[in-house]
Amino acid sequence: MKDNLKKIAFCITCMNRLHHLQQTLEKNIQDNLLPDEVEFVLLDYNSTDGLDEWILKNMQQYIDSGILIYFKTFESEHYQRSHSRNMAFRLANADILCNLDADNFLGKGFAAFIIHEFSIHDNIFYTNNYSLNDTYGRVCVSNQDFFTVRGYNEALKGYGYEDNDFQNRLISQGLKPVSFHNPEFYRFVLHDDTDRISEEYLAKNTNMMYITYINPYTSGIMLLYNNFTMERYTLADNSQVNFFTEFSKSEELFFDEGRRVVIKGNIIKGTWNDNDNTVNIQENGVEYKIEKGLSMIDFSDLIFYKVEDNELMVKIFVLLNSAINYQEACKQIKEKSIINPEGFGMGIVYKNFDLSKEIILP
Repeated sequence: MKDNLKKIAFCITCMNRLHHLQQTLEKNIQDNLLPDEVEFVLLDYNSTDGLDEWILKNMQQYIDSGILIYFKTFESEHYQRSHSRNMAFRLANADILCNLDADNFLGKGFAAFIIHEFSIHDNIFYTNNYSLNDTYGRVCVSNQDFFTVRGYNEALKGYGYEDNDFQNRLISQGLKPVSFHNPEFYRFVLHDDTDRISEEYLAKNTNMMYITYINPYTSGIMLLYNNFTMERYTLADNSQVNFFTEFSKSEELFFDEGRRVVIKGNIIKGTWNDNDNTVNIQENGVEYKIEKGLSMIDFSDLIFYKVEDNELMVKIFVLLNSAINYQEACKQIKEKSIINPEGFGMGIVYKNFDLSKEIILP
């Protein structure tokens, strides 16, 4: 067991979200300043926006007092939500572990409240009351229970459903979800979805996006990646589907599938290349030649439109990421897969700006 075990650790992961931490980090520490019981673990997930310089210049007093511990990894090319959280949780030194998004304000006394709740209740974990998505990621769980469920599911790569999956597995271990209700604990920095997904794989690696209309509830999405691979998805908004007409009564719906956007059918994969005047896409042995500059293309007997509006593109990334994660989580449950079978939160980090000593998380 580690020395000087604290009561609670707030685990923050950050990749190029300095503009949020500048507003929240010191405020959260000041509002929960219990140095003997509380620590803030900040994992800089290979940020390039000056986060390390800002911490060194403005937060050294908290590092010196031991309430803030700053770790940095240089290994990640894009933000991996589940992996980064697992790293931060493993680096923490406390009985209770709490994920804290960079844009969240804890509120005055949140740490004391959670410490008290865990002292009088067994077999619980704490979340928000599901009223605000911006605080949905704040999950407080005992250190032991985090390791029992093998952390966040690293097969879920992008934004969306990783929290649901983590909480479902805690519940499956007999833990009771409890929600905090004090409005003071629900404040956050208002921002759009661009901040949520701009550092994730799909957003950073998509070269072109196309969309096609299938019916009022269903769209086709085609992504051409920077590495010249291609993927095609069919997204269905089941919350809008009339199940009596669109689905047979015998069709099995998994968990909350009837209330969310899901992937229908198989993911179609292919390749593409760029010539002088055409974009050539290969799918299932068939090559489609598309004239450059067209906003509308005829592809595989479907009319696709090139998505060039950034706001629409971001919304599609959010929906697609969540649907991909949901599909993978359902698959794992059906197949009774072991979560993170090779380990979780692995990597190399450096503590409090000391680059002479690497910390290996095996």
